[in-house]
Amino acid sequence: PMSKAPTELLQLYRRDQILSAARDVIRKNGFAHSSVDQIAKQAGVSRSTVYEYFASKSEILNGCLAVNRESLAEELAIRVGGAETLETQLAGFLEVCLSRVDQDREFFLAIAFPLPLDPATASAGPGGAAFGAVIQDFNAALDQILVSGEARGELPAAVGAAERNSLGTLIVG
Repeated sequence: PMSKAPTELLQLYRRDQILSAARDVIRKNGFAHSSVDQIAKQAGVSRSTVYEYFASKSEILNGCLAVNRESLAEELAIRVGGAETLETQLAGFLEVCLSRVDQDREFFLAIAFPLPLDPATASAGPGGAAFGAVIQDFNAALDQILVSGEARGELPAAVGAAERNSLGTLIVG
């Protein structure tokens, strides 16, 4: 594989630096009371540098959620992928989900309440679409667990997509 050019590495570093600062600021102040100026100060960069990477505060929040989504998908694949029974897959899924919230409880509390929650995938509020994508990822991972449990005979074959979706919504909720 080709290595990244120094300018690309610097851009990735700056982007991560801004997102990390944004998480800290949002965690402390809540999304509504956080500003791009506060995020820039926390990151040790200028306001204009932040705007080179992100067009708005909402886009910064989307970036924070996207980073979380990628690492969550990796963690779920590792934890659930190696499990061989429905019970161990569900246990791994729940442990990953709950530990994620525990690891960054303040951030999730700071963003969760201003977001539209009905339906969960609504995109009207800041970060709504990105948050909805995280919920869809959870449901897709859980659906795959249930489908594989059904294929192994651990669930009745009568469990259809609608029932799996309902069960997924209950578990994720």
